[in-house]
Amino acid sequence: MTFSKYVCWHPDMVRKVMDVEATQPEDHIFLATHHPIKMYRQPLTEAQSKVPYDEEKFLKDFLETPDFAFVPVLGTSGTGKSHLIRWLNTRIRSIRQEPHYRVLLIPKVGTNLRDIIERILTGLEGSEFDEYRNRLRQATNTLSEAEAREQLLANLAIAVGPSGKHDRNRLSFTQNGLIDSLPALLFDPYFREHWLREEGIIHKLIIHVLGHRDSVEIVEERRQFSVEDLPRDIRDIDKASAAARSFYALLVGDDEVQQASVDWLNEHLDEAVAKVLNLGREDLQQLMLDVRRALARQGVELILLIEDFAKLQGIDREVLEAVLARPQQIEGVALCPMRTALACTTGYFQGLIDTVRTRTDFSVNLDIEAVGDQSLVTQADVQQLAVRYLNAVRLGNQEIQTWMEDAEEETGEPRNPIPSACMDCDYRTPCHNGFGQVDGMGLYPFSAKAIERMRDRANPGVFNPRILIKDVLRYTLEYHGSDLKLGRFPSPLLLDHFRGSTLSAMLIREIESRDTAENARRREALLNLWTDGNKLHDLAPEIHTAFDLPALGIQQQEISTPISLPTTSTATRAKETTATSTNVAKLPILDQTDSVTLPTGLEEQLQALDQWRNGTQLPQNVADDLRRRLFPAIEAMIDWDAELLLRNQFSDKLFKQRNINFRNAATSSQVRDVELLLPLVPDDLGDTAIALQAILLYNHYKHWKFPDGSTFFRIYARKLEEWSNFVLNEIPKCTTRTRQAWDPVPAVVELLAIAGRMAGRPTDNLEDRINAVFTDLEKVEISSRANYWQKLFNTLKKNQPKLQEILQARIPCTKGGRAVLQMIDAAQLVSPLKAVADEWKPQVDVSDSSTDQPFKAIGDTRRAIDELLEQAVREERDRQLNVYQQLINELGEDFSQKEVVASLTKTIDQVRGAGIPGISNRDALMEAMKNFENARLKGYLDLMKKIQNTEEIGLLFQYLSSASERPVEIISRFLNLARQAVDKSTESTQKSLADLRSTGAGDLEASYIGIERSLLELQQLAHEIKGESPCS
Repeated sequence: MTFSKYVCWHPDMVRKVMDVEATQPEDHIFLATHHPIKMYRQPLTEAQSKVPYDEEKFLKDFLETPDFAFVPVLGTSGTGKSHLIRWLNTRIRSIRQEPHYRVLLIPKVGTNLRDIIERILTGLEGSEFDEYRNRLRQATNTLSEAEAREQLLANLAIAVGPSGKHDRNRLSFTQNGLIDSLPALLFDPYFREHWLREEGIIHKLIIHVLGHRDSVEIVEERRQFSVEDLPRDIRDIDKASAAARSFYALLVGDDEVQQASVDWLNEHLDEAVAKVLNLGREDLQQLMLDVRRALARQGVELILLIEDFAKLQGIDREVLEAVLARPQQIEGVALCPMRTALACTTGYFQGLIDTVRTRTDFSVNLDIEAVGDQSLVTQADVQQLAVRYLNAVRLGNQEIQTWMEDAEEETGEPRNPIPSACMDCDYRTPCHNGFGQVDGMGLYPFSAKAIERMRDRANPGVFNPRILIKDVLRYTLEYHGSDLKLGRFPSPLLLDHFRGSTLSAMLIREIESRDTAENARRREALLNLWTDGNKLHDLAPEIHTAFDLPALGIQQQEISTPISLPTTSTATRAKETTATSTNVAKLPILDQTDSVTLPTGLEEQLQALDQWRNGTQLPQNVADDLRRRLFPAIEAMIDWDAELLLRNQFSDKLFKQRNINFRNAATSSQVRDVELLLPLVPDDLGDTAIALQAILLYNHYKHWKFPDGSTFFRIYARKLEEWSNFVLNEIPKCTTRTRQAWDPVPAVVELLAIAGRMAGRPTDNLEDRINAVFTDLEKVEISSRANYWQKLFNTLKKNQPKLQEILQARIPCTKGGRAVLQMIDAAQLVSPLKAVADEWKPQVDVSDSSTDQPFKAIGDTRRAIDELLEQAVREERDRQLNVYQQLINELGEDFSQKEVVASLTKTIDQVRGAGIPGISNRDALMEAMKNFENARLKGYLDLMKKIQNTEEIGLLFQYLSSASERPVEIISRFLNLARQAVDKSTESTQKSLADLRSTGAGDLEASYIGIERSLLELQQLAHEIKGESPCS
């Protein structure tokens, strides 16, 4: 047989011995596990004055005074107060026996207030005691728990109301108001459901008075009302009575009224509780005094030992008054000698301290400072306590009973020390050699260091025996014994129970590089809990054998600092970058193993990263500092030139410093663009923590020649490359709503090409199309274009800056990481330009385009084109053809610009020569005639014929966008001014002829004939301009 995967304890004994929160252990178990408790003796009047004390001194002092002792045993929960009281009970019963002494133990488990009174009355004869028993029986035996709740509520309502015992002249205004108003809230049937609810304060008090608990109830303060117990959020309030509604409205709106109500209820709580037992507060005090009188008559000394004084709430003050009375204190009445030791939490006792402060000599305080060599409790004390429990679960119940039965007749104490279960074990020698022993009892599967480490994690600060027993010893044996049998001990779950790993990230990486995945996790737990956790080395061979965890062959390998661990991992390729965006790949890398002292702030940051790697939240200040240092490093790592990306369009825009987040961090930023969440995958937390530590260390040293610098550098360089590549891969995903990678360049190119074409830029060849993409739309005049054409063009012009920003950021040919566009990668434009030029319709699907800027411009522009382009083309075609049709109608399809201008000039001159007025805008007309005569209209006329004969939108868009507005302006102006001149001259001529005819002057005949001839010519010219046949 080998000492491997061996379970030496009885599983059924673990809970029987170590369940410190359930029923109390039997006497033989109690004595088998008892270890002297460390304590202080302390006067109640001087809280800061205390001296070390022990059990035997306490027992001696408690019993040596002639006829009276009262000692409160104080401490926080779990410090061993009730254990000490029980030990007192065990010892006193053996030396203070009946009939001269009555030792009354009030246990903390399995008793209620009624049981306690019955225990006090046990063995006492006489009519007065029979009456107490009858009253108690009548009050409680006939009540169900539900009835008892209602009884307590009713008692409380009476006690706080007008029928209660009050001297209203001495009460405050608020208290008098509560007397009149508060009972309505307690008596009201609608509010009754709230007061009597499960786990409410009334329910808890009734369990305390009449019920039973099979587990330890930790009571740090008195059970009483708090503001949270008041009804403050009641719905359907209209169902309540008017009086209850009135007070409730006042209660919920006033914090002072709420607190006053709580105080008033608590002031009368003990009275209401006592009445549930059919005893008044005076009755309870009288009962205790009657007991003492009866025992005094019998010559009996009463020794009252209370394991938890909170169990007496409701009668505690009356009991105190009775037990604090010295035998001759009440004149003419003899009381029995009285010794009282009661255990009470410090918080609960604060409400009673004024009653006992000046009436007792001292208290015992079990709140001991942290375990240590200079402390009252040392590591050796903790080991001795632990080994008693470990030995008990190995012995077995019958063996312990047999040991206890062999006792001294006079004292009842066992004759011999508790036997060690290890004495007959085949593995005693290797077990004790590897794991250690105390008084011949082995610590297995713990060691002295394991108990220290586990206890420190489960119970930092003031030593608490209950936590050691429950959360260290019992938890490990009960829940991980099967792991030991199966060769899985210590498991990661065990480590998680003890607050996880505290090893440095570098140490964990070293473990993982030397071990299998499964064994690495177990070895991490072993180093955390069975060693100091700052070095990688083998433990005693017996430990590795017992846990079936192979040794690594590393003997006590020291680690210079928690962040400096040797590594055998293969170096990874490192790009030329650093933690501060400075090129350090050229710096020599040299490991140094000398011990170094780092600044406190840096040490704290490194430890925070180790703890983060082990599951603790990363503090905000550490995360902020890492963001500040990591961002420029990633920015410098990315080869923006090689990726054809314009740095200033991405760095600090899509990817900002605040976009770096950390898993399990105290705070994180909300990110809409590129988010770098570290680690990239949860399983990579270890190397991520090391890489982040490398950033901080490099920033401190300004070089990589610190201890293990080469390892830090390799991991950092590899992770930095991964993070940079991740950022690059995420950039395309920012362009879509679904975060799918998408290249926006083709969509933007075709939108900008349409805008350039609409601005009239030529697109006959590839070079023209590329130039059209970069057209400056601000300089394009479109005021004469059709309405829809203008609307669409203005949308294109509005979104052009954002579209160009997207495009230019992704097609640069820069050098040296410059932020300014120098050249472009035209190859990316060729395919989308060819596709869009076929029909001048967008081809790329942009339905998933991001709605964030600048990408929102893509969707906005595309919707405008889809909605307006066809309407704009058709409306603009109609406008162009309307002008063209006017020209044809007035001048005909085959006209000579020169002849039209000459004819008009001749006619105007004749009219002017005849002295006929009428052409008021002659200069403007002459300019329009000159422009018309010199205009090159052939191309325009040919284009209009094409437009007239085409219905295809793509061709029409191409024709219309290339149509110059200048011919239209020249033609329209010439026709308008010529028409006005002819019409005006004709009107003036006719007027002159009419004037001549009316005078009938003969010498004007010649003038008349000339004017009439001019009129005929004007009319003929007007018909020609308007495209009409001359009059016959």
